[in-house]
Amino acid sequence: MATTVLKNATDNLNYIEGLIKQTPDPQQERALADCAELYIPVVKYVLPQAIEALSRGHYGFAKYNIADVGKQADNCEKGFSGSSAKSPLTDRNKLVRNLSDIVVAIINVLVKG
Repeated sequence: MATTVLKNATDNLNYIEGLIKQTPDPQQERALADCAELYIPVVKYVLPQAIEALSRGHYGFAKYNIADVGKQADNCEKGFSGSSAKSPLTDRNKLVRNLSDIVVAIINVLVKG
């Protein structure tokens, strides 16, 4: 399931990078660039490390990192709140947030046995 979060976060990053190239609006470009800065470490480091931790039974570390992924998706969305540009990522960010929450809930079940 954590790999599903990684796939969706990767898709979001690719989508964001495409939008950055296309947008004529400087405010939206800045908000998108901020989102890319949030998603890059998630895709390259945070989720791969969390997936590795899960495979080794290090549930606490995995849970912490996966919960952080949801927070980063929320932070991306908040980056559009101060600008006139509407977020083109709302549904995508919500999906990553919801998937992260599901994985955290599954980890909680695994920990409790």
